[in-house]
Amino acid sequence: MKSQFCAAAVAAAFLGASGLTLRANTSTNDILEAESSIELPTIEASVNYRTAKIEYGMVENDESVFGYEVEIGWYGLFGGFEACHDMTGINDRRGRCNELESFLGYGFTWGDFSAKAAYVYKSVFVEDESDTQEVEVELEYETPWATPFLALECDTCEKPGALYGEAGLKREWELCDILTLVTCGGIGFGNPYHNDWCFDRDTWAFREMHLGAELEIEICPHVKLIPGIDFYDYFTEAQRKTYDKFNGFIAVAGCRLAVEF
Repeated sequence: MKSQFCAAAVAAAFLGASGLTLRANTSTNDILEAESSIELPTIEASVNYRTAKIEYGMVENDESVFGYEVEIGWYGLFGGFEACHDMTGINDRRGRCNELESFLGYGFTWGDFSAKAAYVYKSVFVEDESDTQEVEVELEYETPWATPFLALECDTCEKPGALYGEAGLKREWELCDILTLVTCGGIGFGNPYHNDWCFDRDTWAFREMHLGAELEIEICPHVKLIPGIDFYDYFTEAQRKTYDKFNGFIAVAGCRLAVEF
């Protein structure tokens, strides 16, 4: 009788221990699966060189500039900063930062549609120019042939309500494992507030045509070298007079080195 009781006790202890081990393993697996499903933040840092600076379709600096950018993203949220420095003495600020943009936003993808919006604070260090704030929105819809896009920028501080936008198409061409060609074409436009601010033209108007191309070269995992070129042709006589140095047609070349983790 005693031996039967001892055997039963040992069996119960073994089964109990096995159950504990099974539950412990199950809990460990659940924890590992939960940890593996957590998305880690992405960090992208880049430096760039351009032969001129174009913003809102306007030539802000017709001589060489260099800049750098850092962006952190996590679950659709993103934020960071972008700086631009003169490489010549055109603004008497050779090598010094002329503009620093700090931004915070959110983006999402729903099927073939994607959207993102951001708040941008621009710190401007050039004489006779002031800081400003903007709201930016970008919309895209991917198709098998090309991706239509719409990008909008609205000033909320220096010239409240001044709106600039660009609508167009872009496409990626995968040439090989390490080379991807990105092409785009668009038309820039502005509302009366923005056009009056920039060109003394108080009306809605298309402003310029833009064509661009970039070649993404994957040097090694997480590192890309991206040379590119952009062409701008202006529609209105007022803009052509503003940029008579270029006869209304501007070509901007550049190169960017990007690292992503």
